[in-house]
Amino acid sequence: MSGQTKGRRTASNVLIAVGAVVLLAVAGYLLWNQYQGYQLRARLEQTPAPSGAPTSAAPTKVSSPTALPPTPLPSPTNAPPLPTAAGTAVPTIESTPAPTGTVAGVMPTVTPPTLPAPVPAGPPVRLVISDLSVDVPVVEMAWEVVQTATGPQTDWVIPENEAGHHIDSAQLGQAGNLVISGHNNIYGRVFERISLAWPSKSSKVDDITERSDILNGRPIQLYNQAGQRFDYVITDFLRLKDTGIPLAQRIENARYMRPADDTRLTLVTCWPPWSNTHRLIVIAKPAAQP
Repeated sequence: MSGQTKGRRTASNVLIAVGAVVLLAVAGYLLWNQYQGYQLRARLEQTPAPSGAPTSAAPTKVSSPTALPPTPLPSPTNAPPLPTAAGTAVPTIESTPAPTGTVAGVMPTVTPPTLPAPVPAGPPVRLVISDLSVDVPVVEMAWEVVQTATGPQTDWVIPENEAGHHIDSAQLGQAGNLVISGHNNIYGRVFERISLAWPSKSSKVDDITERSDILNGRPIQLYNQAGQRFDYVITDFLRLKDTGIPLAQRIENARYMRPADDTRLTLVTCWPPWSNTHRLIVIAKPAAQP
């Protein structure tokens, strides 16, 4: 056997060995992800969500008293009206001397105390989902214009090792849709645990969308730069097809990231943990005040 033939055979053997190692590594990664997902879902199913229903009308709860809305002053227009039905006696109100310096029968003018203006809450800088062991920093996230075969297209530039707050979405303490996106299987994989939480059983909403209640009632906390905490409760967990569908449907899928009339938090990532064929949407509403 010539040296050249031996060299080719050696190279082939090395390539085969490298290929086998790569396949084993990929198989091990997939099995490990499946095991992690199974463990996480089993724990969620065994641990009930905290009680307390979310409400879209309740103000966001914060940890600092300076961020609480001012208490409204009592208004005389809120007093119950006097009965006027026939046969109903109206109580007689005895006149009392007017205070010095006032006109009889006219209530003195009361100047309400000056209340401090509410402090702007600003954007979120930290996100915590304790039931998923998620505790990640949040940074502001913009978009870029990418040239494609069908023309220019805008893509969000998702941070590598943090979650990204969409700069055109609501801020903390504001009404509207506050949107945060994060990677599930590359870079820092900040939302990998959300992807792992999707269960094998779900209900079908339509041909594109599925729904799961495995995260319903789970709390989410957001913090701003000042350390104020804003509490939310998960109300919906959705999976949408994102590949093999028309562009018009992908645009329609983005409706969950658009402005909303109520107050909500929307988290966006991809699924499954080893691919990006679907998009996961987590919707949360402000937690009800105690």
